[in-house]
Amino acid sequence: MKKNEILNLFLLTAVIGLVISCGGSDNDDTTPSSSSSGSASPAAASCPLVSNAAGASVVSGTDTSGNLTCTYTGTYNDSFQMKASATHILSGPVKIGDDTTSPTLTIDAGTTLRGESGKDSLNILRGAKILAKGTATNPIIMTSASDDGTLAADAQAQWGGLQIMGKATQNCTEAEKNADGICERSAEGFDAGAVKYGGNDDNDNSGELSYVVVKYAGYAFTSENELNGIAFYAVGDATKVNYIRVHNNKDDGIEFFGGTVNFKYAYLTGNQDDSFDYTNGWRGNAQWVIIDQNTPDPATASNNRPDNGMEFDSNGKANDATPRSNPTISNFLIIGNTEKHGELVHLRAGTSATLVNGIIVDKSDLGPCIEIDDAATFNAAGSTSSTTLRAASVMIDCGSNKYSGESGDDGFSTAAWATAQGITEGTNSLNGYKNGATEASVTVNTALLGSFFDVPTEIGAVPSTGSDWTAVWSDI
Repeated sequence: MKKNEILNLFLLTAVIGLVISCGGSDNDDTTPSSSSSGSASPAAASCPLVSNAAGASVVSGTDTSGNLTCTYTGTYNDSFQMKASATHILSGPVKIGDDTTSPTLTIDAGTTLRGESGKDSLNILRGAKILAKGTATNPIIMTSASDDGTLAADAQAQWGGLQIMGKATQNCTEAEKNADGICERSAEGFDAGAVKYGGNDDNDNSGELSYVVVKYAGYAFTSENELNGIAFYAVGDATKVNYIRVHNNKDDGIEFFGGTVNFKYAYLTGNQDDSFDYTNGWRGNAQWVIIDQNTPDPATASNNRPDNGMEFDSNGKANDATPRSNPTISNFLIIGNTEKHGELVHLRAGTSATLVNGIIVDKSDLGPCIEIDDAATFNAAGSTSSTTLRAASVMIDCGSNKYSGESGDDGFSTAAWATAQGITEGTNSLNGYKNGATEASVTVNTALLGSFFDVPTEIGAVPSTGSDWTAVWSDI
């Protein structure tokens, strides 16, 4: 073989090896290996060899410390992997899939994503998947490009956030349904009709989130078009969600727009509208939820003036549209802001719900701890002893402003409902988020919990004998 032929063969082999090790195949649902096998040295850090729909490659660069950055823009219809060896920059609304393709975005444990400005966001469209599987010691962090340790305690709205669009069902009026009779809506942050969500598959799978932290997001395009920290748009119950934190979002921390997705372990702090919001027929399950409106400290963080802890709707424009919102939420702790807040639990717009094994703490009297509103909510419940609007093994420590929402045409008062449901009052003995003797003495309800739930030994989010599951991974 001639010398030039040998050289050409060597170069061809090297190129093929680089493509195999760094690229992602179209629509590949598997998680690529993040390390090489055998005794070979690991490849140098590099950006994914993937192009967006316009044909532009991921842009490689370096940060001020000389570390690798990878910048993404536009729509990606091929699967690829974000590795922890680089910082990944979102420039504008980055879309995974285009509603006709089914790529998978894999994000390695320990990876950092940054939004450069307000409109930057990560969007997983219908049919696409995100596999963002961090660990307790290597969480995945999605944050602002300015998050270098010097941001103000109450920094907000520095980038967009994470949005996941699914194919599960939601409620709407007949006039809102598409030609196939399916409820579809447009996601926030885009022109009407540009990014849609909803379908007829309640078992839809949008991937997995575990040990994921979203910070300083929530850009507002208008007063009616604001991005949540993590938005679950009609996401189905084959999607896995565990250990998520949203901190200092300008709008809601997490919001569910219909769908059936379930989750465990959510830690929500400093979010300026509602910490935990749902609407349009969400029917999932949730367990182990902490809402701490006092982190950051509102006495020193002037922008930390939140609205509701939990704001729960079925459909604000058509209260009796089906399917009706009807989640079960167990083992929650809500700590109210001491400077300003709305209702800590607001049940309205025709929702049904089961709240079980919870603790609500607030002595500020700035807003009621529980409020029920709207005739459709009362009518759907039926009575104070309702089995569809239910609270069991819930303890409150709420000063004098405990209940609100009564008006002349309500079927019953919130206070009467709370008494009939067996909500108890007590002085909390919490040690941080961990239960003390008072909380540990409240009888736990397991009869209302299905197979999704862990069997709790105490009410609240952190049992007295357990470790604080927010430690280490939550990165604040």
